[in-house]
Amino acid sequence: MYAVVEVGGRQYRVSPGDEIYVEKLKAEAGSEIKLPVLLVSDDAGVTVGTPHVAGRDVAAQIVGDVKGEKLTVFKYHPKKRYRKKTGHRQGYTKLKIVG
Repeated sequence: MYAVVEVGGRQYRVSPGDEIYVEKLKAEAGSEIKLPVLLVSDDAGVTVGTPHVAGRDVAAQIVGDVKGEKLTVFKYHPKKRYRKKTGHRQGYTKLKIVG
């Protein structure tokens, strides 16, 4: 069984027990949230919502906030002695799919 859920404008395919990384959410670690379902596939078949499947939600527990890998940003203008090197680490929230 799997479902396609929407979080932060993006879609994720999830199954019970999966852990996913989504854009940082304003919620505390340990709390539980409900995610809207766009598609459900189970023994009865596939159900597609318009846009969401009515009466179906996926429960997810917030594990905590994490940072992604470091990206290097390097800007320069040739022949002008302009060089700027910075880095960036995107913040994510780790979710564990409960059911």
